[in-house]
Amino acid sequence: MGQSITQIEAAQIHPDAYPVTRVATEFHLRSFDLLTQLEGEITDGLIVATLVHDQLKTPRRKGGGGIRELSRKLEIPAETVRRHVQALVKSGRCVSNKGIVTVPAAALRGRRISTFLRKVYVNTVRLLADLTRIDVAAFGSASRRPVRGGRLEEEQLAIAVAGTGLLLAGFRALRAFWGDLMRGLVYTAIWTANVKHVTNTDPVANRWMVDDSKRVPVSVLTLSRSLRLPYETVRRHADDLVRDGICVRAGRRGLFIPNSFIQRIPNGPVLIHRLVMDFLAELSRAGVKV
Repeated sequence: MGQSITQIEAAQIHPDAYPVTRVATEFHLRSFDLLTQLEGEITDGLIVATLVHDQLKTPRRKGGGGIRELSRKLEIPAETVRRHVQALVKSGRCVSNKGIVTVPAAALRGRRISTFLRKVYVNTVRLLADLTRIDVAAFGSASRRPVRGGRLEEEQLAIAVAGTGLLLAGFRALRAFWGDLMRGLVYTAIWTANVKHVTNTDPVANRWMVDDSKRVPVSVLTLSRSLRLPYETVRRHADDLVRDGICVRAGRRGLFIPNSFIQRIPNGPVLIHRLVMDFLAELSRAGVKV
């Protein structure tokens, strides 16, 4: 395993991959909270956020997408998407015309979506500041303007749209890898908490994986509070991760993900680094200096 992972790292893993992964996963965990604030239920939030993103990114395109297109984009079974879309249409949050699902124009301009986009903007600016801190981006302080009058300016909207695209891509990758989004979220929350003290410090000496001895265990109660998920839901998934040898219990101190597992999934940091680089490239094309 050691020789194999070394070969993979040397050939494929960018030197910035691990620090980028650490700050990007913090961004995605904050985004989970925004999605549940948007609709109260994660699948509904993902569907509405996808429609909002597509409609704002390609405003000339009439419509958001059909059930199958949403299913493909979200990596969610079509029947599950159909059931949630039907409920969203019934509540007036979405409309369906000839099989094309959209967020109504009035709702797109309304307080609920506007509030979501403002929060995504703030979350994305925080990510850009973190990427600048680890010398991956160059997002100037002049660009970190507060939202005035409740409406995003053109550049701010471009940042919010790109940030929405990144959060959707991250959740799609998480579901594709784990199969169960909640299981993936609990795993991500554990290892992110384990290395949070490293994420928030000078990254120059922390380009590599964090040693097990330096990982800080986290309790199920802390995870439950940070994810705003029921304690029993988090405990059940955490127990499954321990049973499967993915997670380790450090006595009463809590849980941590050991390097022995992280070394088995080197494509994770490679994928996240690529998603973040694509996100920065999208912002550059929109005229945002990053």
